[in-house]
Parts: sequence; structure tokens; C-alpha cells
Amino acid sequence: MKKILLALLILNCQFFLISAENRAIKDATFYLKRESQTLKSYYQQVILQSKNAQYPVFRGRKIIEHSVYNGLTNAQKNALKGELVLSYFILRDFVKYSHLGGVGVGGVLVSEAKDKKPRMFYLKFDGRYLSDLEFLGMGSELYAYCVLPHFNHCILLGIGEDWG
Repeated sequence: MKKILLALLILNCQFFLISAENRAIKDATFYLKRESQTLKSYYQQVILQSKNAQYPVFRGRKIIEHSVYNGLTNAQKNALKGELVLSYFILRDFVKYSHLGGVGVGGVLVSEAKDKKPRMFYLKFDGRYLSDLEFLGMGSELYAYCVLPHFNHCILLGIGEDWG
């Protein structure tokens, strides 16, 4: 009888611990940290394929890595209009926020961050990302998909999502 009670007590404690873990607040940092290895691996694969012009496809759109895109000719860039760019960047500036226009941010590519004068570029996110971007803060390393050629309609990758 004591063994049964002990087993029930242990089982109940395990359910309590699992339940407490599921109730814990999961913010953008939680997800970004959890998915960082997957994102880095994915990013490296996209760079490799982009350099060989063998672009991966997401929802019918080709994906090209940001620094590879920067190195293309204007004609090559025009051919990618409406496709996606994958940016791995460091958040440096909040430009604006509007309920109608979303939030604009400035950043530098992680690959260029240690250069003497890294190039600043700007991305436009939907307004729903404002709180996540503010929470993550300046200096955060982030991943985003944006629609070319204007780097707008961006979505942050690896934040606030359960992937499976």
C-alpha cells in the first residue's frame, strides 16, 4: 500500500512539474534561444545554396541570403522581385511605429558587424512584432524573411512560435 501511495505521489509531482513548465511564460527570448541551433544551421544552408543560385523555396517563393543578394547585379536583383531574402542581423535602430504602417527597424548584417563601417539597412515589420522587437532590444541577433526588393512585409523567425 505504501508503494502504491508513493508511486501516486511521484506521478502527481511529475504532472505538476510538467504543468508548471507548460504554464511558464514563453517570450521571444525563450523561443529564439531554443531554436538558435536550428536557425544557424538553416542560415548556413541558405548561404550555401544562394551562392550556387540553387535557392530553397518557401511557400512558392525563392529564398536568397541577404549578403549574397547585395552582391548581385541589378538585372539579377530584378529577376528576384517578389522573392524572399533571409537576413541574419543585429538590431541597431527603431525607425518608426504606426498602426497602419507597422514598425521599421535598422540593422547590420552579423557577417558585416565587425567591419569598420558596417552598412546599415532597414526592414519593415508588421505592427504585431513591435513588442517582441522592443523586448529583444538593441544588439539582438535576429533572423527575418522579407519580400524583395523593398525589404518589407518582414517576419521574424524563431520567436513566439512552437515549431513542433
